Amino acid sequence: MAIAKAHEHGTSLHPQYRPDIDGLRAIAVLSVLVFHAFPEVLPGGFIGVDIFFVISGFLISLIIFKNLEQGRFGIVEFYIRRIRRIFPALMTVMLLCIAGGWMLLYADEYKQLGKHLFGGSSFISNFLFWKESNYFDNAAETKPLLHLWSLAIEEQFYLFWPLLLAFVWRRKWGFLRIMGAIGLVSFAVNLYLVGHDQTAAFYSPLSRFWELMVGGALAYINLHRPQLNRIHRDLQSVLGLVLLAVGFALVNNTRAFPGGWALLPTVGAFLILSAGPGAWCNRKLLASRVPVWFGLISYPLYLWHWPLLAFATIIEGATPNPAIRLGAALAAIVLAWFTYRFIERPLRSANSLRPVWALAAANVAVGVVGLGIYFNGGFVQRPLNERLDFIAAGDVFLGSRNSDASCPKFNQSKILPEEVCLSNSATPRVMFVGDSHMMALHSAVYSHAVKASSIMVAGHSCYLYPNLPYKAGGAHDWGNNCTAIAQEALAVAARTPSIDTVVISNTYPRGDLAKASRYELAGKPLSQREAFLAGNASLIGQFQKMGKKVVYVMDVPHLKRDPHACVSRFDAAAERDCAYTPQENAALRAQYNDAVKALQASLPGLAVYDPTPVFCGDGKCLAKVQGKYLYNDNQHISVTASQMVLERMAQQGLLQLQQP
Repeated sequence: MAIAKAHEHGTSLHPQYRPDIDGLRAIAVLSVLVFHAFPEVLPGGFIGVDIFFVISGFLISLIIFKNLEQGRFGIVEFYIRRIRRIFPALMTVMLLCIAGGWMLLYADEYKQLGKHLFGGSSFISNFLFWKESNYFDNAAETKPLLHLWSLAIEEQFYLFWPLLLAFVWRRKWGFLRIMGAIGLVSFAVNLYLVGHDQTAAFYSPLSRFWELMVGGALAYINLHRPQLNRIHRDLQSVLGLVLLAVGFALVNNTRAFPGGWALLPTVGAFLILSAGPGAWCNRKLLASRVPVWFGLISYPLYLWHWPLLAFATIIEGATPNPAIRLGAALAAIVLAWFTYRFIERPLRSANSLRPVWALAAANVAVGVVGLGIYFNGGFVQRPLNERLDFIAAGDVFLGSRNSDASCPKFNQSKILPEEVCLSNSATPRVMFVGDSHMMALHSAVYSHAVKASSIMVAGHSCYLYPNLPYKAGGAHDWGNNCTAIAQEALAVAARTPSIDTVVISNTYPRGDLAKASRYELAGKPLSQREAFLAGNASLIGQFQKMGKKVVYVMDVPHLKRDPHACVSRFDAAAERDCAYTPQENAALRAQYNDAVKALQASLPGLAVYDPTPVFCGDGKCLAKVQGKYLYNDNQHISVTASQMVLERMAQQGLLQLQQP
């Protein structure tokens, strides 16, 4: 990841090699490695990426400034050097991920890897991961190329940074003023986004560029204002290391990061770099043999460590045990050294441009292969996919959790922000209301596995409580407009007299329902149980006042793990225990079951249906029936299960389905 060494090959001017910078790289990469392998040991280790940003901004800017001032800067040569530096290790890792994915990933996983290969080759990974980050996204630990988001931000920075510096240089404008203005705007964007959308703050280049500019500003100061950083060099170095240590100790994934917390690693790295190679800590600690060795292999080590850990997680179906994680970390170190010694150095030091053209061609090929994998659906025809049944083919209830044009077409309904509305009739008889669990329950209707004249109004991550205000999370494009969606559901029912039955379902509140919820009533904070009872009583009561029959469908039993983790990648006959026992399921749902009983008691005429018998019987709960999985993930049911539940409800007279 970070980035160009000071002694790269070429004719342009480069700063004198500083071993202490490789020592700082070692701190950065090892902190990231430890965090990813053993997050409980160093929960703040991810700030190593921010250290890399500062180092990269410093070294690259120093090179650009020197060459501009000597009239030797060429944009083509600059990018040739970036290719020599970045592509050898990157191509090696991505090519092996293609092969590893073919052997180990189910089609939906391999399809996603194909998209990430294209993102990595085109340096837009951060935008792809930003867009993917949602409730239904695969766990980060199972994305082998997730770490390329930081490399993408660096390369996006270097698309405009050399051009901007050359433009400013020709007009003899003040570099520090320009960098300061852009850096302050970027930092302000960071502070704004971290309070409104932390995913955007993490992945957006606009909220990260200021970290690279911190390094860029130091490069200019080193060349033209050296008196500013000559004072108390030893103290600067010590203070910088202290700030890094404080960052590692205090920053963790519960913090609003980057935000102001990112100042700890960036200012710390700035001070260490500013202190120079003569400062005692830099000279005696950072420039010693072991840190320098890790610094030299820091880029390939960064590239190798995450795919190895991710594939280990995929194979195990859960977080691997410490021995496996340690083995992956050690393997990454060995592979990094081989990559540096036998691939990076030879290609970077070659006098010919042939390696550059070959590397560029390989990068294009990787991107094309990635697109091929993606548009071929991850190659479902591979025998591996048969072990996971239909789930391997992709997202099987994607359509049923996204609005289409059906509600405006059939019912003249205007779709609210974050609302999911699906209809198949101008005169629907059944209305489905709820969250994503209702979307999954509705999937058999959407896919025509069962026929019902219906409309669905739902919201992702929403308890539809029309009377309860709440503090929206703001992290995703859902879960922020639930009260309005609940009120819209009531409005749709009121203006649609053909609706005679309303089916309501939500994910069940888990854990201790006495804990505080995010809802309040008349200014009073409510517990989860109080919110569940008050919110559902209002929603159901208003439907009943309209003369609608209301059926509350209790949530389905959940699985211990995603079905992808239920089957061994190596042995088709080996299956892991994915389902809870009936006793475990009952214990998990005890407080929820009591709350549903209380809700039913408070609302005469409310019908309650518990689908648990569909999933649990004869003393055990099941993840699949007759080879068909009942779940898409660990809690959203499959089309197969949706059909079973809806048909069972129809048999009991709770729901009217049309004859096929």
